[in-house]
Amino acid sequence: MGPGESTSVKIAKKVAARDGTSPSDLQPPLYAAVDTDALDALFRPSTTRETDLRLEFTYRGYTISVTPPQEIEIEPRCSSAEPSVD
Repeated sequence: MGPGESTSVKIAKKVAARDGTSPSDLQPPLYAAVDTDALDALFRPSTTRETDLRLEFTYRGYTISVTPPQEIEIEPRCSSAEPSVD
């Protein structure tokens, strides 16, 4: 991943790597889950300063968290719907 890549490109590449596919083959595309223009503007390295900003959204069964400047965490979304009752 290149240093000049946008946040949305980095996310697409990380998700594709986890799924063993190409970023261009991701369905639905990332822009269907989040406004990629707003995401890239919000986490543009040249404009992001030290802040408590954190964006979290779900995409393709993953919870994706983004913090400045472009720290990206991708975790499988918890699938348990309700706690079990004994």
